[in-house]
Amino acid sequence: MALLYGSLAYMAGILIGRAVFDWLGVRCPLPEWLWLVPLGLLPLGLFLHRCHRARSAVAMRWPTSAGFEPPGPSATPGMILMLALCAVAGALRYAGHPFTPCWTPADLAYYNLPADRAFERNAPQVTLLGFVDSYPLVADVKQRLVIHVDTLEVDGMQHAVTGRVRLNTGIRERYRYGQPVRVTGRLATPPDFDSFSFREYLARKGVHSVLYGAVIEMVEAPPQGNPLLAALYAVRARGERFLNRALPEPYAALANGMLLGIESGIPDELYDQFNATGSSHVIVISGSNVALIAGVILALMARIVGGRRAIWFTVAGIAGYALLVGGDAAVMRAGVMGSLAVVATGMNRRSTALVSLGAACALMTLLNPLALWDVGLQLSSAATAGLILVAPDLIAAFRRALSALHLNTLTRGPVGSFFEESLMVTLAANLTTMPLVVYYFGRLSVVSLLTNLLILPAQPPIMLAGSAGAVAGIMGLEPVGRLILMLPWLCLAWTVHIVQWTASLPGASLEIAGYHTTALVATYLALVVVKTQAPWRTLFERIRRWSIAEWGRRLVNPTAATGLAMTTALVWTAVASLPDGRLHLWFLDVGQGDGIFIQTPSGRQILIDGGSSPERLFSELGAAMPFWDRTLDLLVLTHPDSDHMVAQTEAPTRYQINF
Repeated sequence: MALLYGSLAYMAGILIGRAVFDWLGVRCPLPEWLWLVPLGLLPLGLFLHRCHRARSAVAMRWPTSAGFEPPGPSATPGMILMLALCAVAGALRYAGHPFTPCWTPADLAYYNLPADRAFERNAPQVTLLGFVDSYPLVADVKQRLVIHVDTLEVDGMQHAVTGRVRLNTGIRERYRYGQPVRVTGRLATPPDFDSFSFREYLARKGVHSVLYGAVIEMVEAPPQGNPLLAALYAVRARGERFLNRALPEPYAALANGMLLGIESGIPDELYDQFNATGSSHVIVISGSNVALIAGVILALMARIVGGRRAIWFTVAGIAGYALLVGGDAAVMRAGVMGSLAVVATGMNRRSTALVSLGAACALMTLLNPLALWDVGLQLSSAATAGLILVAPDLIAAFRRALSALHLNTLTRGPVGSFFEESLMVTLAANLTTMPLVVYYFGRLSVVSLLTNLLILPAQPPIMLAGSAGAVAGIMGLEPVGRLILMLPWLCLAWTVHIVQWTASLPGASLEIAGYHTTALVATYLALVVVKTQAPWRTLFERIRRWSIAEWGRRLVNPTAATGLAMTTALVWTAVASLPDGRLHLWFLDVGQGDGIFIQTPSGRQILIDGGSSPERLFSELGAAMPFWDRTLDLLVLTHPDSDHMVAQTEAPTRYQINF
């Protein structure tokens, strides 16, 4: 456990370092290598620790059978010294890499305008030369890029600089990672808002500048950047294009978020509904999500190759999946957290996994100390800690409850066991992450547990079958991929329906004011007390008195019932979408502009105009057309105004156009 304590001390030192750095008003960071000095003194603390243990060792036995409890390890001066050195190392690590470094003329951010001057009429323009240094994210009519800049031109003079800048541009031209570009616009410092620091958010990603009014010109030059990342992003782009063509909206956007980590295309209204119901973790690649799916893979591989060997097959699968979807920081973090949960489950060693979790968090903050303030890292860590520490106790308590109710038959078989563990895993993750959600977002979802329990059974098919379908599409087997995606589509439709229903309930989300750091710490202390005291036995004794007859034996087999329900839903969906010999007319809610969808009596489909928002057009078409129908027979444009044609120009990227 010494590694866990050292990791916690190091991360506490980062927090202390920032507080001292800001309190002293230090303007420039310390040398980045300075944190290595206290780490180099750790062997001295280890030597003192061993010397003290050797002197204080006594040959005494503590027979537990007689009721004795052996004394726990006591803190030695050497251990205290090592923890202090780890804390000092953390403080120096932040001091060498703060949120706001001291800029020099060789840094791009040196030429930033203040955030409040970026939109002045006389704000100067700069020209930047570099390459696209991120995976391009498309959200409706905007494209988000990060540019790695090598040269800056301002006032007719060129400067060799180093830095990264974030910008938004249109979707008429599509860019790729590593593409050389020349960009002109107003360079500024990212702004700080009342409840959110956009500047610190970008600083955690190594970006200290934003560019407004960007005009991009592609440069004829060899591709730059990391060749491995370029190859990974190319595979990711193929997967994104296939999902966009194979699924209607908003299910394509949700599938991209859940399978590929591209959540930029999810409509804002739907994203808000997921946030209001406390289920937004399922639409992004998170540690708890990966751990849940990895648990299914672990169970399957355990039957094929055995328990211990299955662990490494599962971890290898997680690593391959993380690389497949692009290998960015959020995905790699989710992969690490999910792997830790798998190792803990497979080896039945919660203490080992907990130490590994602490070491992994320390490693991430060692590479980038600003990651400690990353909400995603905090939520993933809390969820993984819940899976390691809380989930096993909840599973055992659930089994005792079923036993008290004489419903033991519900836990038999792979399906019953899967649902049992999945429900308890979800509850554990919710318990450990809810305080952080309330602290950062100021809202408490009353329907969070209900929503997660209802949508949880649909998530493994989305992830497993969806990943298989995406791989088939990437490999060029699009008909096979479309067939496989029928099951994920049904599960996505169920998820969206449940989220929208629970979000519409009165009081589904409550605004919580005054939930500050003290309340956050108190909440987690209460969770620790509840876990250590285990007050559930009294509750289960009461439930035992209310036990009912063993009616569970008469239930329909869960596997057959689930398969029959899904097959029936797909069949009736197909039947309901067949042409009925009538003319159907939809006036689409596309915002500004017009959009009309016509289905003729024979089933031919015509789209007239489409508005100015591709996101809204595709969502409306997804609601009007069958999910497997990705063909439009005719596109009609009444006149070439932007509020009629912009969205329609993107239709060929999602649908096959016959005329």
